[in-house]
Amino acid sequence: MNFPARLPLACALSLLCGTACAADWSDNSVGYRYASHQSEPGVSDKVAKDIFTFTHVSGDRLGTNFFTIDLLESHPPDYANGGTNGAQELYGFYQRSFSLNALTDHKGNWGFAKDLSLVGRFDFGTKNTTFAPRPRKLRVGISASMPVQAGFWDIGVQAYRETNHNGFAGSDVTFKIAPAFVSAWAIPVGGIGTFGGFIDIVGPKGKDAGGADTKTEILARATFMFDIGGAKSGLKAGVGVEYWKNKFGNAPETVAFAPGSTKATSPLLLVEYHF
Repeated sequence: MNFPARLPLACALSLLCGTACAADWSDNSVGYRYASHQSEPGVSDKVAKDIFTFTHVSGDRLGTNFFTIDLLESHPPDYANGGTNGAQELYGFYQRSFSLNALTDHKGNWGFAKDLSLVGRFDFGTKNTTFAPRPRKLRVGISASMPVQAGFWDIGVQAYRETNHNGFAGSDVTFKIAPAFVSAWAIPVGGIGTFGGFIDIVGPKGKDAGGADTKTEILARATFMFDIGGAKSGLKAGVGVEYWKNKFGNAPETVAFAPGSTKATSPLLLVEYHF
Protein backbone atom coordinates (compact mmCIF):
# COMPACT_ATOMS: atom_id res chain seq x y z
CA MET A 1 0.00 0.00 0.00
CA ASN A 2 1.21 3.51 -0.81
CA PHE A 3 1.35 5.43 2.47
CA PRO A 4 1.80 9.22 2.06
CA ALA A 5 3.93 9.44 5.22
CA ARG A 6 7.26 8.63 3.58
CA LEU A 7 8.80 12.04 4.03
CA PRO A 8 8.25 12.40 7.81
CA LEU A 9 9.19 8.75 8.26
CA ALA A 10 12.45 9.33 6.39
CA CYS A 11 13.14 12.42 8.48
CA ALA A 12 12.54 10.51 11.72
CA LEU A 13 14.78 7.66 10.60
CA SER A 14 17.51 10.15 9.66
CA LEU A 15 17.32 11.73 13.10
CA LEU A 16 17.39 8.30 14.67
CA CYS A 17 20.46 7.23 12.71
CA GLY A 18 22.30 10.43 13.49
CA THR A 19 21.80 10.11 17.22
CA ALA A 20 21.98 6.33 17.58
CA CYS A 21 25.46 6.21 16.03
CA ALA A 22 26.86 8.06 19.06
CA ALA A 23 24.82 6.14 21.63
CA ASP A 24 26.40 4.76 24.80
CA TRP A 25 23.70 2.08 24.99
CA SER A 26 20.76 0.97 22.86
CA ASP A 27 17.91 -1.52 22.71
CA ASN A 28 15.90 -2.52 19.65
CA SER A 29 12.77 -4.65 19.63
CA VAL A 30 10.15 -6.01 17.29
CA GLY A 31 6.75 -6.94 18.61
CA TYR A 32 3.17 -7.94 17.99
CA ARG A 33 0.08 -7.15 20.01
CA TYR A 34 -3.54 -8.11 19.53
CA ALA A 35 -6.25 -5.72 20.68
CA SER A 36 -9.75 -7.17 20.58
CA HIS A 37 -11.97 -4.21 21.50
CA GLN A 38 -10.57 -0.96 20.15
CA SER A 39 -12.81 1.90 19.07
CA GLU A 40 -12.88 4.02 15.93
CA PRO A 41 -14.94 7.23 15.99
CA GLY A 42 -17.95 6.71 13.74
CA VAL A 43 -17.65 2.90 13.61
CA SER A 44 -20.54 1.48 15.63
CA ASP A 45 -18.92 -1.87 16.51
CA LYS A 46 -15.70 -2.53 18.41
CA VAL A 47 -12.71 -3.22 16.19
CA ALA A 48 -10.08 -5.93 16.60
CA LYS A 49 -6.55 -5.05 15.44
CA ASP A 50 -3.27 -6.82 14.73
CA ILE A 51 -0.41 -4.44 15.53
CA PHE A 52 3.20 -4.92 14.47
CA THR A 53 5.83 -2.72 16.14
CA PHE A 54 9.47 -1.71 15.85
CA THR A 55 11.02 0.26 18.73
CA HIS A 56 14.46 1.76 19.27
CA VAL A 57 15.69 3.24 22.56
CA SER A 58 19.20 4.58 23.11
CA GLY A 59 21.09 6.89 25.41
CA ASP A 60 24.15 9.14 25.23
CA ARG A 61 25.84 11.55 27.62
CA LEU A 62 23.14 14.20 27.09
CA GLY A 63 19.96 12.16 27.19
CA THR A 64 17.89 9.57 25.36
CA ASN A 65 16.31 8.79 22.00
CA PHE A 66 13.03 6.93 21.59
CA PHE A 67 11.59 5.91 18.23
CA THR A 68 8.65 3.60 17.65
CA ILE A 69 6.47 2.79 14.68
CA ASP A 70 3.30 0.67 14.50
CA LEU A 71 1.60 -0.97 11.55
CA LEU A 72 -2.02 -1.46 12.61
CA GLU A 73 -4.24 -3.81 10.61
CA SER A 74 -7.91 -3.48 11.47
CA HIS A 75 -10.51 -6.20 11.18
CA PRO A 76 -13.93 -5.27 9.72
CA PRO A 77 -16.03 -3.22 10.34
CA ASP A 78 -13.16 -0.67 10.21
CA TYR A 79 -12.88 -0.87 6.42
CA ALA A 80 -10.29 0.46 4.00
CA ASN A 81 -11.58 3.18 1.69
CA GLY A 82 -13.86 1.63 -0.93
CA GLY A 83 -13.04 -1.92 0.08
CA THR A 84 -14.27 -4.87 2.09
CA ASN A 85 -10.99 -5.53 3.89
CA GLY A 86 -9.87 -3.98 7.15
CA ALA A 87 -8.04 -0.66 7.08
CA GLN A 88 -4.29 -0.31 7.49
CA GLU A 89 -2.65 2.42 9.54
CA LEU A 90 0.92 3.56 10.04
CA TYR A 91 1.71 5.52 13.20
CA GLY A 92 5.00 6.41 14.83
CA PHE A 93 6.91 9.01 16.76
CA TYR A 94 10.44 10.09 17.59
CA GLN A 95 11.26 11.61 20.98
CA ARG A 96 14.50 13.21 22.14
CA SER A 97 15.23 14.15 25.73
CA PHE A 98 18.07 16.25 27.15
CA SER A 99 19.03 15.71 30.79
CA LEU A 100 19.35 18.91 32.86
CA ASN A 101 21.80 17.07 35.11
CA ALA A 102 24.04 16.52 32.09
CA LEU A 103 23.52 19.96 30.53
CA THR A 104 24.22 21.86 33.77
CA ASP A 105 26.58 19.40 35.49
CA HIS A 106 24.11 19.39 38.37
CA LYS A 107 24.73 16.89 41.16
CA GLY A 108 21.92 15.46 43.24
CA ASN A 109 18.15 15.61 42.92
CA TRP A 110 15.71 18.29 41.77
CA GLY A 111 13.35 18.15 44.73
CA PHE A 112 11.18 15.04 44.29
CA ALA A 113 12.87 14.09 40.99
CA LYS A 114 16.28 12.53 40.46
CA ASP A 115 16.59 14.37 37.12
CA LEU A 116 14.68 16.76 34.88
CA SER A 117 14.77 16.57 31.10
CA LEU A 118 13.80 18.83 28.22
CA VAL A 119 11.72 16.80 25.78
CA GLY A 120 10.82 17.21 22.10
CA ARG A 121 8.60 14.79 20.19
CA PHE A 122 7.27 14.49 16.64
CA ASP A 123 4.37 12.14 15.74
CA PHE A 124 3.24 11.16 12.26
CA GLY A 125 0.63 8.81 10.86
CA THR A 126 -1.62 7.88 7.97
CA LYS A 127 -4.58 5.54 7.43
CA ASN A 128 -6.30 4.32 4.26
CA THR A 129 -9.91 4.95 5.30
CA THR A 130 -12.44 7.35 3.76
CA PHE A 131 -11.61 9.76 6.59
CA ALA A 132 -7.94 9.55 5.44
CA PRO A 133 -6.31 10.98 8.59
CA ARG A 134 -2.74 12.29 8.33
CA PRO A 135 -1.82 13.41 11.87
CA ARG A 136 1.32 15.47 12.42
CA LYS A 137 1.98 16.35 16.03
CA LEU A 138 4.69 18.37 17.72
CA ARG A 139 5.28 18.29 21.47
CA VAL A 140 7.77 20.15 23.63
CA GLY A 141 7.98 20.08 27.40
CA ILE A 142 9.75 18.95 30.52
CA SER A 143 9.88 15.53 32.17
CA ALA A 144 10.77 14.47 35.70
CA SER A 145 12.45 11.13 36.44
CA MET A 146 11.08 9.57 39.62
CA PRO A 147 13.53 7.91 42.05
CA VAL A 148 12.55 4.27 41.50
CA GLN A 149 15.08 1.60 42.50
CA ALA A 150 15.05 -0.19 39.13
CA GLY A 151 13.72 0.62 35.68
CA PHE A 152 12.22 4.07 35.18
CA TRP A 153 9.14 6.16 35.85
CA ASP A 154 8.82 9.55 34.16
CA ILE A 155 6.09 12.18 34.44
CA GLY A 156 5.90 15.34 32.40
CA VAL A 157 3.97 18.26 30.96
CA GLN A 158 4.08 19.34 27.33
CA ALA A 159 2.72 21.84 24.84
CA TYR A 160 0.90 19.92 22.07
CA ARG A 161 0.20 21.10 18.51
CA GLU A 162 -1.53 18.97 15.85
CA THR A 163 -2.44 19.23 12.19
CA ASN A 164 -4.58 16.58 10.52
CA HIS A 165 -6.69 15.80 7.47
CA ASN A 166 -10.43 15.18 7.27
CA GLY A 167 -11.42 13.26 4.15
CA PHE A 168 -15.14 13.85 4.74
CA ALA A 169 -14.67 17.62 4.84
CA GLY A 170 -11.98 17.45 2.15
CA SER A 171 -9.69 19.74 4.10
CA ASP A 172 -6.85 19.91 6.58
CA VAL A 173 -7.24 21.31 10.06
CA THR A 174 -4.71 22.94 12.36
CA PHE A 175 -5.68 22.64 15.99
CA LYS A 176 -4.88 25.07 18.76
CA ILE A 177 -1.97 24.47 21.12
CA ALA A 178 -3.16 22.26 23.99
CA PRO A 179 -1.60 21.11 27.27
CA ALA A 180 -0.54 17.48 27.53
CA PHE A 181 0.26 15.52 30.68
CA VAL A 182 2.24 12.32 30.26
CA SER A 183 3.68 9.49 32.30
CA ALA A 184 5.59 6.36 31.25
CA TRP A 185 7.14 3.57 33.28
CA ALA A 186 8.87 0.18 33.10
CA ILE A 187 9.52 -1.46 36.46
CA PRO A 188 11.18 -4.92 36.81
CA VAL A 189 9.18 -7.20 39.12
CA GLY A 190 10.63 -10.12 41.05
CA GLY A 191 13.03 -11.24 38.36
CA ILE A 192 10.17 -12.63 36.24
CA GLY A 193 9.19 -9.70 34.08
CA THR A 194 8.38 -6.01 33.76
CA PHE A 195 5.35 -3.89 34.60
CA GLY A 196 5.19 -1.15 31.98
CA GLY A 197 2.86 1.37 30.46
CA PHE A 198 1.97 4.99 29.88
CA ILE A 199 -0.72 7.60 30.40
CA ASP A 200 -1.24 10.38 27.86
CA ILE A 201 -3.76 13.15 28.54
CA VAL A 202 -4.27 15.87 25.90
CA GLY A 203 -6.51 18.82 26.70
CA PRO A 204 -9.10 20.37 24.36
CA LYS A 205 -7.40 21.55 21.15
CA GLY A 206 -10.10 23.78 19.66
CA LYS A 207 -12.59 22.88 16.95
CA ASP A 208 -12.29 20.03 14.47
CA ALA A 209 -12.82 20.30 10.71
CA GLY A 210 -16.57 19.96 11.21
CA GLY A 211 -16.72 22.82 13.71
CA ALA A 212 -17.25 20.62 16.80
CA ASP A 213 -15.37 21.39 19.99
CA THR A 214 -12.76 18.82 20.91
CA LYS A 215 -12.63 17.32 24.39
CA THR A 216 -9.89 16.14 26.73
CA GLU A 217 -8.48 12.87 25.38
CA ILE A 218 -7.16 10.15 27.70
CA LEU A 219 -5.10 7.19 26.47
CA ALA A 220 -3.63 4.74 28.97
CA ARG A 221 -1.97 1.37 28.57
CA ALA A 222 -0.64 -1.02 31.23
CA THR A 223 1.16 -4.29 30.49
CA PHE A 224 3.04 -7.05 32.24
CA MET A 225 5.69 -8.73 30.11
CA PHE A 226 7.18 -12.02 31.28
CA ASP A 227 10.81 -12.86 30.48
CA ILE A 228 10.68 -16.06 28.41
CA GLY A 229 13.83 -18.12 28.91
CA GLY A 230 15.34 -15.54 31.29
CA ALA A 231 15.96 -11.81 31.02
CA LYS A 232 18.93 -12.25 28.68
CA SER A 233 17.02 -14.24 26.05
CA GLY A 234 15.37 -11.11 24.68
CA LEU A 235 12.01 -12.83 24.28
CA LYS A 236 9.05 -11.46 26.23
CA ALA A 237 5.34 -12.20 26.23
CA GLY A 238 2.51 -10.86 28.30
CA VAL A 239 -0.90 -9.31 28.73
CA GLY A 240 -2.23 -5.83 29.15
CA VAL A 241 -5.16 -3.47 28.95
CA GLU A 242 -5.69 -0.23 27.02
CA TYR A 243 -8.17 2.52 27.86
CA TRP A 244 -9.06 5.31 25.43
CA LYS A 245 -11.59 8.07 26.16
CA ASN A 246 -12.65 10.79 23.71
CA LYS A 247 -10.45 9.24 21.01
CA PHE A 248 -8.81 11.90 18.83
CA GLY A 249 -10.61 14.53 20.92
CA ASN A 250 -14.08 13.34 19.86
CA ALA A 251 -16.76 13.20 22.54
CA PRO A 252 -19.84 10.91 22.23
CA GLU A 253 -22.05 13.84 21.19
CA THR A 254 -19.69 14.63 18.30
CA VAL A 255 -20.55 11.31 16.64
CA ALA A 256 -24.12 10.93 17.90
CA PHE A 257 -24.88 8.16 15.37
CA ALA A 258 -22.27 5.98 17.09
CA PRO A 259 -21.78 7.45 20.59
CA GLY A 260 -19.88 4.45 21.92
CA SER A 261 -17.21 4.72 19.23
CA THR A 262 -15.13 7.35 21.02
CA LYS A 263 -14.34 5.23 24.08
CA ALA A 264 -13.07 1.69 24.64
CA THR A 265 -11.31 -0.58 27.08
CA SER A 266 -9.45 -3.36 25.28
CA PRO A 267 -7.51 -6.36 26.60
CA LEU A 268 -4.13 -6.96 24.95
CA LEU A 269 -1.95 -9.95 24.13
CA LEU A 270 1.70 -9.11 23.42
CA VAL A 271 4.99 -10.64 22.38
CA GLU A 272 8.36 -8.89 21.89
CA TYR A 273 11.89 -9.78 20.92
CA HIS A 274 14.71 -7.47 22.00
CA PHE A 275 18.08 -7.40 20.26
